Amino acid sequence: MIPNHPASDGRSGVSPDQARAGQARGLSYRQTKGSSGVSMIRRIRGELIAIRPESALVDVNGLVYEVFVPQPVRDRISERGIGNHVELFTYYYMQSDGNRITPYLLGFETELQRQFFERLLEVPRMGPLSALRAFILPVGRIAHAVELQDNTLLEELPGVGKQTARALIAALQGKLGQFVDAAELPEVEGSVTGPRSDLEADALEVLMQLGLARNDALRRLRQVTEAHPDLDSADELIREVFRQR
Repeated sequence: MIPNHPASDGRSGVSPDQARAGQARGLSYRQTKGSSGVSMIRRIRGELIAIRPESALVDVNGLVYEVFVPQPVRDRISERGIGNHVELFTYYYMQSDGNRITPYLLGFETELQRQFFERLLEVPRMGPLSALRAFILPVGRIAHAVELQDNTLLEELPGVGKQTARALIAALQGKLGQFVDAAELPEVEGSVTGPRSDLEADALEVLMQLGLARNDALRRLRQVTEAHPDLDSADELIREVFRQR
């Protein structure tokens, strides 16, 4: 969440498809914009004071912002260490659930990442947080998979099943040329795409709730399952992960 900011002029940056998808889940969201039509908060620069499973806390002159970030961005800024300065390109929106409105600030390392994220929002039934969680590979790899109709890679992204993979291709194929060959930041060393089974997925969810970064938890799970293929429950996987730490 983020501190209060001046009210917007009420104009939305959300497409009709995005709005209908949110309403189908009982949710709605809108990108908050100022009178110029540009999102009110476009960049944030400050001191990293904490890392959470899906977000970072950034102190900007005494005002602390919670910025939700993709897993690779979280891992990369975590490597810099608490107390170091970070700069993130941001996307600000508000999600409403009944009478409750929650503001969110999402952060990216580059303008290119933010632009690509905004293209993902054109996909029906993909809201901002869903798009953020799916953003675990470099922009070029995801764009390339869309252009080549690589359903196998797309379905490995968190929260993207067969239906959403097809929707990604239908909505964005032929529109991502600027991203396919774009220079990007390197992947975090040892990055793995996603869980290979329901067992790994269940264990991963618990490990992230316990504070492990997604990529770190996946890497440890992969090591455990390869070393102990006989383990057949999420609890056993989790115990073995912490036994080897």
